[in-house]
Amino acid sequence: MLKVILFVLVGCVTMAAAWLLAGIPGHVVASIGAYTVETSTPIAILMLVALLVVVLILLRIVRGILAVPRAGAGWRRRHRLALGERTVTRVLIALAAGEPAIARKEARRGRHLLGDSPQTLLLVAEAARLSGREDEAEEAFRALTKQKDASFLGLRGLLRQAVDRRDWPEALIIAKQAEAAHPGTAWLRQQRAELALQTENWAEALELIGPDSRRSTYYIAAAAVEADPSRALAFAKQAWRQDPAFAPAVLAYASRLRAAGHEKRAQSCIADAWKRVPHPDLAAFALALEPDKLARARAGKRLVAGNPTHPESRLLLARVALDAGLTGEARHQLETAEKEGLKQQRLCLLLAEIEEQEYGDTEAGRLAQRDALRRAATAEPDPHWQCTTCRTDHAMWHPKCDVCGGIGTIQWSSAVRTSGLSVVTV
Repeated sequence: MLKVILFVLVGCVTMAAAWLLAGIPGHVVASIGAYTVETSTPIAILMLVALLVVVLILLRIVRGILAVPRAGAGWRRRHRLALGERTVTRVLIALAAGEPAIARKEARRGRHLLGDSPQTLLLVAEAARLSGREDEAEEAFRALTKQKDASFLGLRGLLRQAVDRRDWPEALIIAKQAEAAHPGTAWLRQQRAELALQTENWAEALELIGPDSRRSTYYIAAAAVEADPSRALAFAKQAWRQDPAFAPAVLAYASRLRAAGHEKRAQSCIADAWKRVPHPDLAAFALALEPDKLARARAGKRLVAGNPTHPESRLLLARVALDAGLTGEARHQLETAEKEGLKQQRLCLLLAEIEEQEYGDTEAGRLAQRDALRRAATAEPDPHWQCTTCRTDHAMWHPKCDVCGGIGTIQWSSAVRTSGLSVVTV
């Protein structure tokens, strides 16, 4: 019904316009060269409107013809974009499926279709890495670093490559560039901390690393390389506070206290640690300044007073007594330790020394020594510093294993010794 009403209204308006147009009086005369055209005014108006319509139609046709190249280029661009997006999807699927050859091929095709966009460059680099083409990956990452909004992605890839090939100087440079491009990221902080550990920049590692079970190790290492005595003492004190029962931490702090002239405090730290976990290195430090063998024996008794029945205490007392010529006391301590269950090689070797001192070069002495040495050959191994990762033996503790590079992995162990002994210095 609405359409009928609308049709009637349009018809009425048209008829009214035609009636008004027909009622316009006058004639129009147009002369063009030798030709003269004369018509009524309504007809002239209709001809003018028709001419205008024809001109508009011609303009639309010309405009359409001129737009054909641009429309074709737009269609080709849209088609290329669609192909590129499908190619990117295929790259992602190939990467997820672990198909390096397909991923690399499709990534290169995607780069050809879409150009050097951040997405295509990143996919090219990851596909190249998956295929083992590190040179191609590096080229794509470097191209990515030149893009203002995506430079961090390129630097991240280059940093990962430098770390993988253990090129620490290059990795440090790239890490600084990445920090400037996108400061404050948690991932980059973790990477910088790892680089600080690998390059043994212990002070920086302590600033970058959060809660970590190895912080005591970092503090010990930082104290060992710090040139400023006050900062070194502060680092060593932190190591001692982190783990007051760990012999290297205690020795680091006590050594700095001794160097600063605080011998009484140093000895107090050693004595406290001996009460917790006795260790031969603690005894060596505590007795280092004693002037003679009898003084060492007396100092040994003072040291073990807080934990006299521990096997390390009995072995220490036996050692200092033997050095002072007190073979009876030494034998008593060793026999007591043996009755309490100690079966280590060092006990047997100390017994051999006692036999040598008591009996000298006699038949009885030689037989006693031979028996003690025979027992030592089959006794339990002595505790020693050993890397828990690669099982390499070390003559002394070090924050980093020089064989496998493990940090904080060297522990006091009673495991069987390896064939070789790696000697390192703190």
